[in-house]
Amino acid sequence: MNSINDRPSWLPPLPPPHRGRALIAIGLLLVVATFIYIFVMSYVGGTHTLYTLLPLAIGLVCLIVGLTRRNEGR
Repeated sequence: MNSINDRPSWLPPLPPPHRGRALIAIGLLLVVATFIYIFVMSYVGGTHTLYTLLPLAIGLVCLIVGLTRRNEGR
């Protein structure tokens, strides 16, 4: 291997290429599943409580954190 291709030791390490992707996927899954549950329960005529909003809030938090981590390195 040529020494010209090596990364200099004084440079900071590169961040991993897929930062925040898992959080984005989990958040999207939670948000979509919550909306599907709400729509199905509304169509069937069932009731849902305010606890239905917990997965929605957790999913939105995961999405926000995942998107901010993804844009941190730029």
